[in-house]
Amino acid sequence: MRIKANHSKTFVILGSIQTMLLWAICYPLISLSLPYAPIMLTAFLRAVIAGSLLIFIAILLKRPVPKTLDTYAYLLTIGITATSIGFWGMFYAGSLITPGLATVLANTQPLIAGLLGWYILNERLGKRALLGTLLGFSGIVVISAESLFATDVQSLSGMAYVVIAAAGLAISNILLKKSANHIDVLYAMGFQLLLGAIPLSLLALFNTTPQPLTWSWDYVWILLTLALPGTALPVILWFWLMNKSPLYKLNVYSFLTPVFGLYLGYTYFSESLSLTQWLGVFLVIAAIPLVNSSTKRNV
Repeated sequence: MRIKANHSKTFVILGSIQTMLLWAICYPLISLSLPYAPIMLTAFLRAVIAGSLLIFIAILLKRPVPKTLDTYAYLLTIGITATSIGFWGMFYAGSLITPGLATVLANTQPLIAGLLGWYILNERLGKRALLGTLLGFSGIVVISAESLFATDVQSLSGMAYVVIAAAGLAISNILLKKSANHIDVLYAMGFQLLLGAIPLSLLALFNTTPQPLTWSWDYVWILLTLALPGTALPVILWFWLMNKSPLYKLNVYSFLTPVFGLYLGYTYFSESLSLTQWLGVFLVIAAIPLVNSSTKRNV
């Protein structure tokens, strides 16, 4: 039994790291997509392709289809908070402020989710878990310090939008955690992506500065990579992980996303890392075993 538990813990760790790496890959791909299409249109197409594929696979595997209106209302809420608000806030509203500030504000999500999990899921953070979460967040602040105030004027609306997006993702994580044992994973993730894509389509349609869509094989490959390994696979992994570990232990891995982003920039785009950024990376990495060493406290 102990060996089985150790294997399960190992799978959770590897799955969480893989999920964050796949999400981190999306950021340079989104930048590469900008010459071809408006960002909200790309976000809409990304969600539709990923959601449609997951539902298609569910149908092929003859998975149980959600039947009640309450279930679809639940999935709609997850879709709006995770896909609509999440995609919009991180990729559009975040462009209104400096990347450093956007990164810091976006990574308040684990803190918000931890607070919500405390009251809704009865997951009580011990001292180690709380210290580890704060240590991970401080690492994000350190990583982003150099670009945190890169401009003289920060958009208050942009800051508010990113915090709203972080809160939306935190709420969706709470809802996903509560539904992990009750809804088929393929249908749950597929429908929430499709339902969440509807507001994104409206944002793309009513964009005040319309940009023509330029179809090319480069854009198709970028879009498919965003939709399949960048969205469909990590959301399935994340939903599976929800049933294996407390949310606060999973959320600490989200601090790795900007770390992986730095690694990709350093390895493939010849970007250099300062000593301050290396210090932030060290703090994030140190936070993970600290949180994982804590014991779950439910009341």
